Amino acid sequence: ADKIEIEQLAKNIPLILSNQGWEAYESKFSQGYRNWSMTRDQVRTRKEYLGLVKDWYDAGNRATGSEVETIDFIPVAPDMTLYLHSQREEFNDPNDSTITRTRDIRFVTIYKKEQGQWKNYFTAFMDAPE
Repeated sequence: ADKIEIEQLAKNIPLILSNQGWEAYESKFSQGYRNWSMTRDQVRTRKEYLGLVKDWYDAGNRATGSEVETIDFIPVAPDMTLYLHSQREEFNDPNDSTITRTRDIRFVTIYKKEQGQWKNYFTAFMDAPE
C-alpha cells in the first residue's frame, strides 16, 4: 500500500500544482526537504527550491500530463524510503497553448512518512540523456 501511495504521489505531484494550486503542492514537501539538481554542485533548501517552482508556476507554466516508471524502492528506515523512478512530464507553453513540452527525468527521491502521509523529503534529478 505504501509503494502504491508513493508512486501515485510521484506521478501526481506536477498535476497537483496545476489542478489544485500552490498550497496543495507545497504541502507535499517535508519541512526538512532538500533538492539537488544533479547538473549543479549545490543542494537547495526547501525555501530555495519551492521559490524557483513558484516563480515558474506564476509565469503561467502548468503540467498537463505525468507518467512514472518505478525502478526500485529501497527502505531507509521504517517511515522513510528511497524511490528511484523515471518520469515523463508534459507541460503547456505559457506563451502558446498549442505547444506542449515534454521532459523525461530520472529521479532519486526520499519519501518520509509524517503524520500518516508520505511527503517529499529529498529529490535529486536530471533530464534523461538524448
